[in-house]
Amino acid sequence: MAIDPAYRTQRGLTDEMRSHLAKQGNVILATVNDDGTPHLTELLFLLDDQDRVQMPTPQTTRKYKNLEKRPVATVFFYDQPGWISATGAVELWSGERAAEANRANRERLLTAGGHATIGLLLAAREDTTIVLTPDRWLSWSAAATVAEIAQLGGDLETHPPDTWFKDLG
Repeated sequence: MAIDPAYRTQRGLTDEMRSHLAKQGNVILATVNDDGTPHLTELLFLLDDQDRVQMPTPQTTRKYKNLEKRPVATVFFYDQPGWISATGAVELWSGERAAEANRANRERLLTAGGHATIGLLLAAREDTTIVLTPDRWLSWSAAATVAEIAQLGGDLETHPPDTWFKDLG
């Protein structure tokens, strides 16, 4: 049985996706714990000019320890309405190389107020950089779903996608 087009994922990283990721600052990183369960955590990131995902972190974290033993990971980015993921091998940078990469990440993301506050903590704690080199990019967009809803007679003008779900906050 074929996958319904509304649920089909696209493969590869496009220029449009790169452009979108350049406007984001957070990513969900998935590593594997010793018992085989997933470990998920949210991190700041930078997509470099080689399409590697660079993520600052302290060496003392579970994600770092997992990656020392199993240097492969998946990252997940929200791309509303949809998502992007990347899976591949991981390198762990330390020393001046990590300090420089982490400084570039903070420069990209933090305001002057951010540098004067959270930036101090990040600079003091984040002594390594997780560098994911993706060998697989996947993405999904709600475009096919929205088109099918329109074909079924859904009133998207009155009820656009951002109104479909309740705010549970």
